[in-house]
Amino acid sequence: MSKKNNEDALLQSVALQTAQTILRARLRAERVLEQAKLDLQDKARQLDHSLTILRATSTVERERSELRKMPAPLYQEAYKRKAECRTCVVAEKTPLKIFTARIDGTKDYFNESWFEYTGVGLGKLLGWAWVDLIHIEDIEENLKRWKQSLRTGESFWMENRIRQATGNYRWHSSCATPIRNAGGGIWMWVGYCMDIHETKMKTEELGRFLAKEREMRKDAERVNHSKDEFFAMLSHELRNPLNAILGWSQLILQGTMNSESVRKGIETIERNAKIQNKLIEDLFEMSRITAGKVTLELLRIDLSSLTEAVVDSAVPVAEAKKVRLRKIIDSEVGFVLADENRFQQVLWNLLSNAIKFTPAEGEVEIHVRRAGSRAEVKVKDSGIGIKREFLPHVFDRFRQADSPASRQQIGLGLGLAIVKELVLLHRGTVIAESNGEGKGSVFTVSLPLIQHRDTGSGIENQTDILLECDTRLPLTGLTLLVIDDERDSLEVAKEALTTQGGTVIIAGGAAEGLEILKAKRPDVIICDISMPGKNGYQFIREVRSMPKTTHSSTPAIALTGFARPEDRTKAMIAGYQKHIIKPLNTTKLVAVITDLVPLVPDQSLS
Repeated sequence: MSKKNNEDALLQSVALQTAQTILRARLRAERVLEQAKLDLQDKARQLDHSLTILRATSTVERERSELRKMPAPLYQEAYKRKAECRTCVVAEKTPLKIFTARIDGTKDYFNESWFEYTGVGLGKLLGWAWVDLIHIEDIEENLKRWKQSLRTGESFWMENRIRQATGNYRWHSSCATPIRNAGGGIWMWVGYCMDIHETKMKTEELGRFLAKEREMRKDAERVNHSKDEFFAMLSHELRNPLNAILGWSQLILQGTMNSESVRKGIETIERNAKIQNKLIEDLFEMSRITAGKVTLELLRIDLSSLTEAVVDSAVPVAEAKKVRLRKIIDSEVGFVLADENRFQQVLWNLLSNAIKFTPAEGEVEIHVRRAGSRAEVKVKDSGIGIKREFLPHVFDRFRQADSPASRQQIGLGLGLAIVKELVLLHRGTVIAESNGEGKGSVFTVSLPLIQHRDTGSGIENQTDILLECDTRLPLTGLTLLVIDDERDSLEVAKEALTTQGGTVIIAGGAAEGLEILKAKRPDVIICDISMPGKNGYQFIREVRSMPKTTHSSTPAIALTGFARPEDRTKAMIAGYQKHIIKPLNTTKLVAVITDLVPLVPDQSLS
């Protein structure tokens, strides 16, 4: 029994192995057959392709054979028509925007690319209707050049912006060439418009980058030049008084001079020592200001009393030079928060500078008045004036106007730079004005008034308040949106307001301004009135119609050339809080902004 079982098991094992071998062989055979099938399919496709080419070749050959059997004129005409047909197919399918025009310039054909790009039908393109798709700023030049080409027969070319279906404009290179008949006359025009928007944008960006790089290089060259000039001037200014001091010292030490000559020599030594001391003090003062190490002792100061004291101390200097000194001081101007000594230094620098550059028999005036919520000190002289090209640099460090009168004066060109820095530390502004050489100059300092006014002397019995110098400028912390379609006006406003501490966002028009307001929340809006598209009135009405949680109550200033009383009324009705007439007066604009968003000194200081 056991033997039989063993035999059965052996037979089963052999049968199983045989079945597995047969199964593996079958799988291999199926794989070989599948690969053979794929190879046959590939060969079939190649054969189909070859047959297609053969049929096409045979068709072309038959057509050519048939054409050759035609008479020559008919053959040429048929061949021409087939060529034209192929050309039409190419013209319709090319991504270039192709057009044709009649001899009078009216366009009579546009390919499919035009309809895909513009999203308009043929009726809005034919004739002269296509002009509506050109950017408004490019239409005049486009028509001018197109009509000139029609008149002269010369090819047309221009880069212009064409509106696409989305409403956006993209830059294109537009060309057109005349097609002439056998006699040389024009019988049609063929042209195309090629999209060059990305290239144009990159070119403009590169141009801006290069312009900025050139300007930065010029600035660096100017700085180096100014540095060289300063060291040369410093050497000269320090050596001049030193020469007189050493010269007279040596003469006195020889012991051969009489008492009158000795007295004269000592007076000369003292005078030149004071000059040298002033030069060194100016250098140290500028260094302290630059390093932010100035400490202000801020008090409630009666500005009229302080100015009176400075003017009185300047009287002997003016009389010695035979310069008339006039003062027009409003005794009720009020109080400012200031460091008495530092602000006295500001007034003295301005007054002594005016006297220095005013010839004998000239006049220097100092005015003190209230201007809204600010106090204003104006120093006006009938002196040598300031060249227009130098006016923007009058407060720069180590800069002096290059004129004979300026070169005759002793100094390092730091006086006005110190004035500006000290005024800014007092949260004030200072500007210089002049109509040119020989026409005098005006310097205006503006400071915020303290709201609470004391009936006392203004300085007596006040508690001294020592503060590290507050370097905040009048507009520090304020974000200002300036809107104007004139790029130069934008740049001037941005520079003027940035130097006063403001963060300035600029927009080239009302539409751009509205887009900015979707993402930004400025403290004050400053907008021109006369602008293409939406004007300033329409802009502010849209702003005022916004939800109260956005910009409906944001203070706004109309900065415009419209100066009539009715223009001001119209601006107020539209939604502006203030109306300022161009040209830009930085002091006035800053004063108006601080009125709208007041920077009130801490009441604990008053």
